Amino acid sequence: MSAEEAAPACPRCGCPEVQVTRGRASACAPLPAPELLRCPQCKNTGTRLGLRGRPIVRWDHEA
Repeated sequence: MSAEEAAPACPRCGCPEVQVTRGRASACAPLPAPELLRCPQCKNTGTRLGLRGRPIVRWDHEA
């Protein structure tokens, strides 16, 4: 994932300012490290896994 890629908006409250924390990469891991997502307004959390231009985003609370 590139550092310039925009964070997704929170699906729970619609906040566009989601905080992204990069995961620690490991040479032994077959996949890239997931990024941790956190909404500063409603405290919703999730993860984003960058897979060649098609990131997988999963939130704890979708709506």
